[in-house]
Amino acid sequence: MSVANEIERDIVEYLHAHLGVDADEITDDATLNDLGLDSLGVLAIGDILWTKYGISFDDERIAGVRTMADFKNFIALKQSQRLTTERAV
Repeated sequence: MSVANEIERDIVEYLHAHLGVDADEITDDATLNDLGLDSLGVLAIGDILWTKYGISFDDERIAGVRTMADFKNFIALKQSQRLTTERAV
């Protein structure tokens, strides 16, 4: 399983466990608000991603994330930046 798939699985598990959202409700077009995810929920997911994958949400671009597709793209960008930094060291 790729890291991107693991991250998506972790997000789906969080949404189901904490907000009661079923996996079939989580589409790329679903807004975070539609899923019941507020800023504290985003921070909780950010904590999971930092702890498990070293991906930080310390970027102001997180404020522009509105849909699950935006969220996935943001995470992919942060993961790519982290890998690029690791390779440069």
